[in-house]
Amino acid sequence: MNEKTEQNEVVTDLDSSFFTAYAAKMAAEAKKSSSSSFTPREYEEVAYAGLERGTNKVLRLIGAPPGSESMGYKRQNYDPKQIMMCEVKDDQGKRFNIRLPPREESAAANHILHRLYDKVAEVAWINKKKVFVNETKHPELWHALTKGGFTEADGYAYSITSGYKPYTLTIMNVIDRTDNWCAENKHTKILCRDVSVDAKGNVWAKPGVKSFGFIKQLSTIIGKYGNYENYDISIKRTGEPLNPFEIKNASLYKEKDLLEELKNNDGTLPEADSIQIGPLTAEEKAYERYDLDKLFKPTSYTKILNRIPSLFKLCDATLGTNFFEELNSLSEIEKKEWEEIYGKEEKTQEAEEQKVISEALKEEADEKPTEAPPKRRTASTSSTGLSQEKISKLKGWDKLTDFQKELILDIKESDGKVTEIVWKDCDETKQLYACECDLGSPEIFESCPGCAASFV
Repeated sequence: MNEKTEQNEVVTDLDSSFFTAYAAKMAAEAKKSSSSSFTPREYEEVAYAGLERGTNKVLRLIGAPPGSESMGYKRQNYDPKQIMMCEVKDDQGKRFNIRLPPREESAAANHILHRLYDKVAEVAWINKKKVFVNETKHPELWHALTKGGFTEADGYAYSITSGYKPYTLTIMNVIDRTDNWCAENKHTKILCRDVSVDAKGNVWAKPGVKSFGFIKQLSTIIGKYGNYENYDISIKRTGEPLNPFEIKNASLYKEKDLLEELKNNDGTLPEADSIQIGPLTAEEKAYERYDLDKLFKPTSYTKILNRIPSLFKLCDATLGTNFFEELNSLSEIEKKEWEEIYGKEEKTQEAEEQKVISEALKEEADEKPTEAPPKRRTASTSSTGLSQEKISKLKGWDKLTDFQKELILDIKESDGKVTEIVWKDCDETKQLYACECDLGSPEIFESCPGCAASFV
């Protein structure tokens, strides 16, 4: 039996060879699943513990203190992570949060956006006064850098934006006992500076807290009480620019019957039952923790190239730099790496599966050498297994590359409308970015597979 044909056939006669092949296929998939290093994406929906202004949020922090690696500590993937972030508008006028790695000691080793920012924000000292060279010399470029695509029509956002000047965020795993989620799921949450829920029930979170003010307060607590995994802390957003956080040892206040010291701005107190005295329990120590390195990777060069190419082109045209060409080269390298990692894995897994099926069918044929397999009708399908009918529901299918198509396993529908895309389980699909049609897609996609809207 032709192996390639077998994959794309519609079976009409359920003969014994079919069941043999089915059992072999299930065994191959089980083997593939058990050997995979990826975490199934359906279990990677992130739970957040959000902070509110004026309210004490009681949490147990998990992992080594932020920045411990600078002291020789070998950081684990669940330990607090520091990233840099800038919030801008892309060339299509859509909000775009760019995650960047922290700055390197050597300026030449910095991320391309760090280097572009430093070039445009070049400083000179005139009459002992610090001035930005390009602010008056090249106002269009300066405005693009410092306003990040926001215009006066954006009102308050325009007045407060820092453009492409990034701020530092601290991302942490935490245990939150103010609800039952951590206990029921045996899993940590991720600390974030704000969480809101829209009318559709969608959760919008801003992961991490701004490191300014937070790290200083946290280090003071550690200096007084030691390892913060041994006591609960309360964190309150103050709204004060120079002192944005108030952090206290909540376990100590409960132990000394001084919960009044944790009074919220509205006069209420944290629930006493949500505060634990003493170290983590054995059960809590065993909670699964989020892999922060996977969830909070720097934004890909390809996505930056697709979303904000104008900034790089403007800088090159104005200052004679070569950033756009460099970004293109970085994107090409990145795409080749993706293809090598995911394309190679896909081909290896398919080869192993087909080998198992082929051997099983051969054994079946050896047992009954005179029994010819029945004729079967075939129907055309995509390389992912999607039927032509399902492909026709994805308006952006033809815009996708072969690699991107292979990431789509199935779709779910309701009343003839695509409500969800079922993605292949791999790193590229761990985090999806929503389109205005409410369907998500990985950041490497240049257009929405559901509605064909362009992200470029």
